[in-house]
Amino acid sequence: MNRIWEISSMRKKAIVLRKKSCWILLFVTLIFILGCLEEKSEYTINADFSGKATFELTFTPSHLVPSKPGAEPEHMITYQIEQILLRSKGIDTWKDISFGLTDEVSIHFIGTAYFPDANKLSLWRPDVRESSRLQFSKDKSGRIIIESSDSPDQNKEMGKKHPPELSEAELALQVKLAKLRYKQIRPMLQSTFGTLMQEWFLYLPAKIEKISNIEKVDDTTVRWKMAGSEMLDNIDKLMSNDERLKLFICEGKDPFESSPDGSLFNEMFLGKKEPIRIVLNSDSKNLFDYNAEVDAARRDFDSMLKELGLVLTRAEPISAPTVSNVPAEPGTVKVGGVRLVRYEDEERGIRPLSWGNNYTLSLIMELSEPNLIITRGRVAKAITDTGQNILGTHTKISFPKLSKDGKAVIFDVKLSVPDEDANGLAELSGVLVHLKSASIKEIDLGVMDFKKGAKSKVPGFAIQSIRPDWDKGYTRMALKVNLLLGTIKSATFYREDGTELIVSQRGKSFSSDRLMDIGYRIKGKFPPRGRIVLEVLDEITKHEISFKLTNISLTGKPL
Repeated sequence: MNRIWEISSMRKKAIVLRKKSCWILLFVTLIFILGCLEEKSEYTINADFSGKATFELTFTPSHLVPSKPGAEPEHMITYQIEQILLRSKGIDTWKDISFGLTDEVSIHFIGTAYFPDANKLSLWRPDVRESSRLQFSKDKSGRIIIESSDSPDQNKEMGKKHPPELSEAELALQVKLAKLRYKQIRPMLQSTFGTLMQEWFLYLPAKIEKISNIEKVDDTTVRWKMAGSEMLDNIDKLMSNDERLKLFICEGKDPFESSPDGSLFNEMFLGKKEPIRIVLNSDSKNLFDYNAEVDAARRDFDSMLKELGLVLTRAEPISAPTVSNVPAEPGTVKVGGVRLVRYEDEERGIRPLSWGNNYTLSLIMELSEPNLIITRGRVAKAITDTGQNILGTHTKISFPKLSKDGKAVIFDVKLSVPDEDANGLAELSGVLVHLKSASIKEIDLGVMDFKKGAKSKVPGFAIQSIRPDWDKGYTRMALKVNLLLGTIKSATFYREDGTELIVSQRGKSFSSDRLMDIGYRIKGKFPPRGRIVLEVLDEITKHEISFKLTNISLTGKPL
């Protein structure tokens, strides 16, 4: 399967609204992000699914890097452009890159990317994460099939839900409440997304035989265009349809909390229920010589970057092999505590235990080897005694904590709320991951400017930000790193003359098993320049400890 059309959803700049508004926002943010992002893209696809794409993006920069007096404005936005080139995936090379600031102080970027396999193509857009919506494949006769995948239903793995028993009056009231909530956020949606636009053309390697829910330009070209105003019109129509809302509610879903199924997703964004589907005839051929154009673009790539003032220093991703999986000894895992909240009403201020609906178990595992470097884990299975799957969408185990003596680890498992007829869990299982190291090494980042955006001589390490700390009189630095979670032992800061600074660690952020940045703070201010030396674990291997609990009550007692 190959993917071309990438629908954008907001990654960082979340709209702060009440929880009951998230269903509509899910729809909206799947295409557009908060702020201004306009995109015009043209894809040329060969018969073997290699291709090239010219991307034209206009977006509001999340930050501008300060430049020297008299410098061209383009120097203030090179970081954002470098990120597009570095973090896009599945691309062999680029050509014809240009960028600048518009009169409205937006970044305007144009570039042509060559990709060997459209299935692996992913354009990085600032403050955006992407999910594939268009896939390419070939049938037995050699015809190319292009179709959109259904929007993932996040509730499928949540187990069977019992639809509420509502009278006609109660159902009518729920419909009115849904409309009222939508009316409250509608002005904000209009002002935020009303002027946004996304458009792309797809030039295909064979004639089109069949097509649905997408515009056909000619025999070998399709066009997709989505305006924010059109999308809001589609949402308006759905939210004014009483019968549709009643059906949704009667299925046990909240119009503002549940995810849409594929047909509703298509109707919301595309105007029709059926998915995008394009069938090409079997007489496909390459539209251009991929290898020849890529070779030419590669020859000019370095000189183009130098002329544009772009520096691309890729840091090799840190990884470690998983070399063992050992089951925990029977009786060494037990439930230490449980939080179960079945009912909440945020509008009335009813939040038992100050939490929304959730079911969380705090587990304690006795360790056969003390002081293990346990970094994370995952839940593999969670089944009630009624057969309900309550694994939910949050399968990661974050922030495991060792006991003071290092002989046990405490960690939380977050599950979906079990049905009321469930008395216990038939099985709860998963794994914890810990690291072992054969040695320790130093990473000397070298003398560098202590300012936002400063890069070290070591790829993957840079100063992400420097700002006043919450505690008056202190300054905080966020240091971007390229390390595995759990591998850093210490960090020593020096002035440029070699004298040591007194700095303490304050927080960190990570994604999966990758440590993204570490916070440090100093009393007063950091000097203009200095040196950072990290002490980290080396020659690392990963190890897993699997755990399983069976036939326990919802509070963790044996049944």
